[in-house]
Amino acid sequence: MKSRTLPNGLSVRANRCLAKAGIPLERDVVVGLLQAGRMWPFLWPPGYGKILHEEVCCWVGVDPEGFAPALRNGPACPYPDIGLSYRAWNCLVRTGIATTREAVLHAMESGALCPGKCPGSYGKVTHAEVCCWVGIHKDDR
Repeated sequence: MKSRTLPNGLSVRANRCLAKAGIPLERDVVVGLLQAGRMWPFLWPPGYGKILHEEVCCWVGVDPEGFAPALRNGPACPYPDIGLSYRAWNCLVRTGIATTREAVLHAMESGALCPGKCPGSYGKVTHAEVCCWVGIHKDDR
């Protein structure tokens, strides 16, 4: 089954994914987001996977492998024993948030860590764990 292409050159699924994330369907805006590392498969926007990444990169005329966050280009980080589960720690590392309580608290206040929105796989359970690790309880928020 082949997806239907709309007049702008993207599939219906790609248009819907970008529109739900509030990303304008303009090539220069999308290239800017890719260069800044704000669009990456399985990170942001929700539902933006490898296939959509390749389609969007082809649409704007760039190499899909050329736009990787700095963390993916460096050596693999070993999992530290800081009191977080691997899933929670990996969510922080993939988004570029330092694994210190102060940095995580700042990311929560700024909206960089929001359950169900950003990053991918950062849901209510992981959020509750990170809040407990930082020292925030539901009654405090």
